[in-house]
Amino acid sequence: MIKAVFHRTSFTERTLGLAFLASGAMLAGAHLFEKVGGFVPCILCLNQREAHWTALAVAAAGLLASRLFRSKLGAAAGVGAAALVYAVSAGLAFYHTGVEYGYWPGPAICAGGGVDAIDLDNLSESLTRKSDAPSCDDVQWRFLGVSMAGYNMLASAGLFALTLFAALTETRAAKRTRNGAAA
Repeated sequence: MIKAVFHRTSFTERTLGLAFLASGAMLAGAHLFEKVGGFVPCILCLNQREAHWTALAVAAAGLLASRLFRSKLGAAAGVGAAALVYAVSAGLAFYHTGVEYGYWPGPAICAGGGVDAIDLDNLSESLTRKSDAPSCDDVQWRFLGVSMAGYNMLASAGLFALTLFAALTETRAAKRTRNGAAA
């Protein structure tokens, strides 16, 4: 049955499915590190999660367009949009990795701390109280010398390459079909 399903799906649809699963798995892992492992994400970590939430939605929309509407153009647009999202995700992760290694400073909001909740009765104290959020250059976890931001950069770059290849392949196929129909 699984072989029959994959036989009927195009490379573009399989790529969108893989993108959906990969972003979902990365988000699940990040949330497990936070909820079970007790790791507190910094603002750059949260920004990287937003990119994967976006990739998840784009991949789902591309799959729906392809399967429900039988639209190759929808699948091509979905995989192309996913490539753009993964390029942004890889860029965010690259920036965060550079901050972690001290190659460049992080944004001011990453200085470790900030405002948790504002107590209007004691506004002055609320604005100066630091939060529990770590600084963006504080690496909480490494495996084989690579941080979570580093692994996100590698995964996002790989997913960018795969989705870009699928978008280019689908675009070339559409051009061949269009040129063949025009002849």
